[in-house]
Amino acid sequence: MNLAEYQQAVADLPFGKRLPTAIYVFAPDESTLPQGLANFVGKLLQRLGLSAAFNILKFSTADFAISFLRYPDFLSIAHPALAESVRVNLATGVVKRTDFSTHSNPPILHRKETFLPPEHPKRSLFSRLTKAEVAAGLYQETSTIGFRENWEQLLREKGFQIRGHSLTELGEQIQDQDEPETPAIHRHRTALVRNELSKPVRVALELGLLRESDTFFDYGCGLGSDVVGLNALGLSASGWDPAHFPSETKRSARFVNLGFVLNVIEKPAERVSVLQAAWKLAEGALLVSTMVHGQEEYTTIRPHADGYLTSRGTFQKYFEPAELQALIEHALDAEAFPVGLGIYAIFRDPREAQDWMARRTRRVIDWENLSRRLGFLRPRLQRQAVDLYETNKELLDACWQVMLDRGRFPTAAEFPRLEELRVVVGTPRKVHQIFISRYGETTLEAARIQRRDDLLAYLALANFRKKVPLKYMSDRLQADIKTFFGTYEASLASARELLFAAGDSRNIESSCEAFAHGCPDDDSLQIHRSLLPELPAILRIYVLCAARVYGDPDEADIIKIHKHSGKVTFQYYDSFFENPFPLMLWRIKVNLRRQSADVFDHRQPPYQQLLCFKERFLGPDHPERLACDRLSHRLRRLNITPESAGYGLAPEILAELRSRYGLTESLMPKKKLPPA
Repeated sequence: MNLAEYQQAVADLPFGKRLPTAIYVFAPDESTLPQGLANFVGKLLQRLGLSAAFNILKFSTADFAISFLRYPDFLSIAHPALAESVRVNLATGVVKRTDFSTHSNPPILHRKETFLPPEHPKRSLFSRLTKAEVAAGLYQETSTIGFRENWEQLLREKGFQIRGHSLTELGEQIQDQDEPETPAIHRHRTALVRNELSKPVRVALELGLLRESDTFFDYGCGLGSDVVGLNALGLSASGWDPAHFPSETKRSARFVNLGFVLNVIEKPAERVSVLQAAWKLAEGALLVSTMVHGQEEYTTIRPHADGYLTSRGTFQKYFEPAELQALIEHALDAEAFPVGLGIYAIFRDPREAQDWMARRTRRVIDWENLSRRLGFLRPRLQRQAVDLYETNKELLDACWQVMLDRGRFPTAAEFPRLEELRVVVGTPRKVHQIFISRYGETTLEAARIQRRDDLLAYLALANFRKKVPLKYMSDRLQADIKTFFGTYEASLASARELLFAAGDSRNIESSCEAFAHGCPDDDSLQIHRSLLPELPAILRIYVLCAARVYGDPDEADIIKIHKHSGKVTFQYYDSFFENPFPLMLWRIKVNLRRQSADVFDHRQPPYQQLLCFKERFLGPDHPERLACDRLSHRLRRLNITPESAGYGLAPEILAELRSRYGLTESLMPKKKLPPA
């Protein structure tokens, strides 16, 4: 079934809950669906190995995708909770599985009758419950009732309970029952005294999410360090905190930060409410960050609810990355973009989100140096061309830089002096010829290829989870697509082809083996992050798709591309270049096939590992390569080789070598070393 056939089949569905971007139907088997759609769904279920327990189908109308949703006891429970979701992007073949069965506050269903065909025997029963809930005022604020804890809290506040599929008032005896005794939790003690900006805010600045012209509001600002720091940098920043700045006004801002707030809230329902309250204030973007599983730092903790109580009487919830992303997206009905470990950005305007993603895939190139290396900046020019260029050098230089940055001739919006250029030089064709005469066609072609590849990487990345409508793209992106591909559909076809190629382990293996740099072995290729721009397109897409699950690949020091298993591992070290033998801090292993990420903490024994022979991961021109070579030469004189060391030494081994031979931290001898 192609896209057009799918769209027509979904449009012709005779029943289902219709929302702006999807249609939901109850279909415990394919018999309730029209024949063509039933055959298509049946084949997908078989290929994915899914049972009839996936009883709700979500047919996307915004893109070519189907989600299979598992709601246990859909027919017997008034508001069943989502246990598992499997989403299939039919255009790219990407499958995303999300397990909600362990979530403390999973999404639930309302208005169940809308999922059923008109003749279903339980439709009238479900409809009576919905009418009763509407009459009781339970649907007046629908933003939070889609979560189990929030719904049950609302029922209690309104004095209702649900028995079977009937809404009844709570009896006095039930209402007056004492709540179970819970330990005192001191949230205010989680606020940290910092002398620098917090990690999420630094990431936002580094990635261009937060700009100097933005207003900034910190929702749950703690002691206010970020507010003070950003004001010192010239931004307009303010904040509110229930414990430390309760009298400050909660105000709208272009950029709102919800930093390490959700993880200290012990009530799942309150997390949803806080998320939505912060989102309402965000005019441009919301940044959400939490602690994640694998970052547990407390030595004295005991389980409480879905997290832990610390010895200081504070609560900490350590989220799985997929769990946090699902919470944000279900609570806000907006896509959450990972920008770091446990850090997500949510954009109010989809066009801004796509522009930001496109910037992340653009590589920085020194085009002037490239021109010299290619033998251009030609000395022999026709006299007329020389005079024209030198007479208008400032104008033409400015246009040349924009052309190199775009890989194409700029539009009037991108180069406001275009009319001035037309008057003094002539048509775009004539301007183009002058540049070729001066710099050579190879330089311009290199820029064109570079930007086309960057655009292709962006398109593959942007459409990795679901298709992005063309209307969500800026004028610049649309101009790029028209120049390099002609039509949006043609560009998507090229991006899908690249995604399919990256999904084939044979292509990954051959591309890894053909890459001239980095540290290869039978199962993987490991590179320093500085080599990421030099990877062939298929490997670059592979790594960037992994980053769509976890965050920013430029944060990691070493990127490990697994050749056969569909995984990418991002490794973090303590001061990679400053420390002669940096300690591994974290490993984040992304499973692209399962769309999940696992975090491994290496900071404590017995998992500590010191990296050596760092030059293996660097390109030949890296400025630190020579220093790494020198250090590795000293290791070899101590009979330590890459083969014997593997990818790292235990700290005690290095300490013993230093003690035995009287060495400094960088292995410089205090006395004569033994011969190699």
